[in-house]
Amino acid sequence: MQYSEIIYLINEVIEEDEIGNTITSSFTSDKCYSKKQSVKTNEFYNAVMTGLTPSCEFVIKRLNYKGQHELEWNNERYEIIRTIDPKNKFDIVLVCAKKIGVNKANKSA
Repeated sequence: MQYSEIIYLINEVIEEDEIGNTITSSFTSDKCYSKKQSVKTNEFYNAVMTGLTPSCEFVIKRLNYKGQHELEWNNERYEIIRTIDPKNKFDIVLVCAKKIGVNKANKSA
């Protein structure tokens, strides 16, 4: 399986307002190549028991992941609900749930 799917890892730019509250001022995105795979049955049922609905998984190179909470794939936004460390120490698996009603990110990569 090759890293043939392009995803955009969404970065939130957090700033403080005039009274010291932290707010999300903007979003940036980093282009990343990935392998898309189906959610494993065990992973799906474990997530559903906690109220989450995973829809897909993406395998990316660990160097590309910086703790983002969202990604965009095929013009749709996904929440990263869990990360899995596979036996291969160079990869990381992002378990994602589709976000509904969210505007697309700006692709500034």
